[in-house]
Amino acid sequence: MPTSQGVDKLHAQGITGKGIKIGILDTGVDYMHPSLGGGIGPGFKVAGGYDFAGDAYNPGFVDPQPDDDPRDTCVGHGTHVAGIVGATPGNEFNISGVAYDASLYAYRVMGCAGFVGDDVLIEAILRAYNEGMDIITMSLGGASGWSDEAIAVVASRIAKLGPVVTVAAGNDGAVGPFYFSAPATGKDVLAVGSIDKYVARSATSRTTSSSQNAAQYCHDVPDLLPPTELLFRYSWLELPESITAACQPLGDDVPDLSGYVVVFKEAPNPTEWTGEIQCDGTTKMGFSCVGATACFTLYKMLTSVQLINQFNNGVNVTVTFRAHGSAEDVANPSTGGLVSRFSSFGPTNELFFKPALSAPGGNITSTYLNDAGGWAVASGTSMATPYMAGSVALLLQTKGKAAAQNAQTIFETTAIGVPESRDPKARPHTLAQQGAGLINVYNALNVRSEVTPGELLLNDTAHWKGVHKLQIKNTAKLRQTYDLEHKPAGTIITMPRNYMTYPKPSINAPVTVLLSQTRLTLAPGATATVFATVVPPKNLDPRTLPLVSGWIEIQGSLGDRLQVSYMGVAGSLHDAQTISKGITVYAPDVDLPALQTDTGPQKGPRNYTTDVYQLPQFIFLMAQNSGRIVVDLIDAKTQVRQSKRSIWWWWWPGIPGKGSKGSFDDVPILDRVVEWVHGTRLPGGILPEYWVVFPVAYGNGTALPYGEYRLLLRALKPFGNPNLQKDYDVYLSEQVNLVESL
Repeated sequence: MPTSQGVDKLHAQGITGKGIKIGILDTGVDYMHPSLGGGIGPGFKVAGGYDFAGDAYNPGFVDPQPDDDPRDTCVGHGTHVAGIVGATPGNEFNISGVAYDASLYAYRVMGCAGFVGDDVLIEAILRAYNEGMDIITMSLGGASGWSDEAIAVVASRIAKLGPVVTVAAGNDGAVGPFYFSAPATGKDVLAVGSIDKYVARSATSRTTSSSQNAAQYCHDVPDLLPPTELLFRYSWLELPESITAACQPLGDDVPDLSGYVVVFKEAPNPTEWTGEIQCDGTTKMGFSCVGATACFTLYKMLTSVQLINQFNNGVNVTVTFRAHGSAEDVANPSTGGLVSRFSSFGPTNELFFKPALSAPGGNITSTYLNDAGGWAVASGTSMATPYMAGSVALLLQTKGKAAAQNAQTIFETTAIGVPESRDPKARPHTLAQQGAGLINVYNALNVRSEVTPGELLLNDTAHWKGVHKLQIKNTAKLRQTYDLEHKPAGTIITMPRNYMTYPKPSINAPVTVLLSQTRLTLAPGATATVFATVVPPKNLDPRTLPLVSGWIEIQGSLGDRLQVSYMGVAGSLHDAQTISKGITVYAPDVDLPALQTDTGPQKGPRNYTTDVYQLPQFIFLMAQNSGRIVVDLIDAKTQVRQSKRSIWWWWWPGIPGKGSKGSFDDVPILDRVVEWVHGTRLPGGILPEYWVVFPVAYGNGTALPYGEYRLLLRALKPFGNPNLQKDYDVYLSEQVNLVESL
């Protein structure tokens, strides 16, 4: 485990989580693993638990089959999580759990399919609470952004009752802001983002004809391969700048690869591969060996080129894999110590501060299924979350279980901000992805000052909260002088045009923070109040929804360093686009929303028969998440006032009119085609488009009569009233005429 968070120092002081009960809601735990105690029940590391799922459980397809044995036998995720919390020291990989003397309780909520429904998860949360867990940790969730999801509400209410609830932020960083995972969206849940480690553990191979003594190769399970010597048979090296190697079938001229190693060059950025790369039927980024015996990616391009060049020059190249003892740490100079790119962005749609903090989650070695090698390297906010849970256990052991109610504030105010890059002059990374920063457990347990609150919610400019009160307390035995200053993070433009994506490089456009005092001196035990006034940045287009964040740093004369984090939007979410208009997706002449036909987007009225294979499909994108998205069928003559095409351009073609400025239900409709509650920018979890087939019948099955129709799309704006028509973004489709024949 990383030592930069001070966990090793605390272990040396005997702070190991003893007496703390941690409930792990996951795929179960392989408690037979020797580093996880080798058993279950009183006296074992895994002291109890319950299986709510059963192996076959798959929500929506196979009902749960609960039993008393929560052993993880088919997934390994929960076992990996358990090792991060509590692996016993002294193993072959020198891995120590953050709180290895804590008592673990395995609540298995997922079967072998790896999914869980809200009903099962809620039942498990309630049982964990009733069985007295001090900490409930969940490395799971689903992309949402909404704090009022049922599972988020339950998790938050349980956290208010006493236990610290740690939940993974999610791994949807590529989607951009406001796409956080539930139940991590829960208001009082401690949501955890991920930081990449400086090193990654990798198994190594040895070659007979390379100048390199050992070449690190990528394998999820270190030392899992049996002792093997393999002969090179075939090589294919594309140009160094190519990012498409191995993305296409190798061709009929490729020899039989059974029993041989195939090496391909790794892509400069694995996310840029243009095709599916297969390794024994499993997708693997950066390497393909379909039909071959061994699957691995050499970490260093130079190593790959050397081996391939030697092979192409007629040298017999053999590679030997050792079964155990070959693992080495591989330096990660590009992203080590930075926010993991996959880590999901906050804040929530209600502008709650998420994530709260970050912890090591990229390239983490931990326990794995005992029958599948026993150890694995994995990355995700799933790995960062148990690190946080273990850290909370150390806090509770040291300061008492009553500290649970202040745990988040303690860790937020003692965290360390992470920069955007390894450049010494880099700006601090946006708090929308790192939270208050990287947890520093040693600081949290040894600081001699306190500050509250740990975070300031600025909201957006339509609801801007600019004045905040900070309370600083000197808990040392000596007088202490404190200096306060503002430290802004990079501002990110969340909607550069009319759709939110992964933020481009940040800009230097901070808020202004005015402090009532910038220096104060406190006697032991004394408290002082400082007022902070936060002013939105000037010279920024509020329509681009700039996301501002940073800290008020407090430096004590005895060496204490504290901080108060803030986050907000320097624009109005309500006034920005909710339905994305003017986006070009398929071709230069296809702007969404659109009625898509077999010949392209429909322009103007068009006749159709009721042949479902000929009718158009209504396609649209959401610029923001929306609490309610409704598509209705209306008579083409109905007058409805539409929203502007975008905040830059003209009125969208359609029927202007007086429309309804009152109730949502005042707009006359013929039938409700479809409705989404808690709509997101990725309705299917992968693709951003919403697709709606033009109906040929009412919802009750009655066929639509021939006539002239339109589809009316309405999306509730952020912070809007669902009962008021004015609080919806509105789009009216082109006219569809249903006729008997063409």
